[in-house]
Amino acid sequence: MPKTTPTYSAEFRREVLAYQASTGQSQKEVSSHFGITTNTLRDWQRRAQAPLGAPEPGVASETPEAELRRLRRENRELQMRCEILKKTVGIFSAPSGNDSR
Repeated sequence: MPKTTPTYSAEFRREVLAYQASTGQSQKEVSSHFGITTNTLRDWQRRAQAPLGAPEPGVASETPEAELRRLRRENRELQMRCEILKKTVGIFSAPSGNDSR
């Protein structure tokens, strides 16, 4: 029986990458924390750092309609990343309620 590769949502991938960026933990620590392999995390990072509009490896040239769908999907993902970063900045810049004054 062949092994099946688990499918992770784009939101989960973004959250894992945002978690690693905000904590500064190693790939091994983050992959262990979320129960994924280090190779999977490395692949997500590589894809996230690819230049905008760059085709994914192994993807042949696409029709204008397919390109438009892909660009709209990338735009949605980038907007969600931006929102995650805004929330992260808000969390870390909020004053803590544990001041002893």
